[in-house]
Amino acid sequence: MSDAFKEFEVAGWREPVRADAYDAVVGRVTARVAEPLLDAVGITAGTSLLDVATATGHVAGAASARGVRAVGVDVSEEMLARARRLYPGVEFALGDAEELAFVDDTFDAAVAAFLLHHVPSPERVVAELARVASRVAVTQWDAGERARLIGLLTDAIAAAGVEPTTGRPVGPSRERLARNEELRRLLENAGLGDIRIDTVAFVEPMRGSDELWRECWTGASTRARSSSLSRPTCASGSATSSNGSSSRTGTTGNPRARFRAHRVGSA
Repeated sequence: MSDAFKEFEVAGWREPVRADAYDAVVGRVTARVAEPLLDAVGITAGTSLLDVATATGHVAGAASARGVRAVGVDVSEEMLARARRLYPGVEFALGDAEELAFVDDTFDAAVAAFLLHHVPSPERVVAELARVASRVAVTQWDAGERARLIGLLTDAIAAAGVEPTTGRPVGPSRERLARNEELRRLLENAGLGDIRIDTVAFVEPMRGSDELWRECWTGASTRARSSSLSRPTCASGSATSSNGSSSRTGTTGNPRARFRAHRVGSA
């Protein structure tokens, strides 16, 4: 995957109005998998967690509410500024998911929600999560026919006969990352084992198509997301034993998440 895709994504997430637009609809939906994601890594009060691609901080904030020492990192200072306003007790910092600025095993757990289709190398990101933490969980969007927040847009584009923009950097396939076998492969290649994949489904009420169009599909929030469409998945892992689980979650707005995996042979 080219550096051009990464530059495209980072530029989109750093647009000045992006954070507010994101939380109006998409952030509202993705925040609903925070608790299942945290459950997947089994964090409790007094433990530590790294939330990679924290965006506006909802997962890190939910972890902090559990008494966890949470740190959130993101490539966008605009998103982090909103996260700091929403969750003033949580530590947030700029950070690159493909090159985390932490030594090995800094955290008890590391999570990344809806990130893998936004980076050139999902393999590198999962490996970094497994390097800095003993338990890992990730989430991805479900397939478009189930993740209708995404699917409605792609269906409308297809029905209108609109051709994709040429010359735009292409990232990882969101549809491929929605497959159980692909998430399992990523986790196993990062040295994680005993993987469980689950789906979390829910309905997020919307006021109508106008809300989706104004707040989700137009303006700043369209730029980075338009490069690839995929589903939510989540995976988690732990170094405390040689077995674990990973689960995938999905919504009918629909994040799908794969959760828990334990690093094989770790203590």
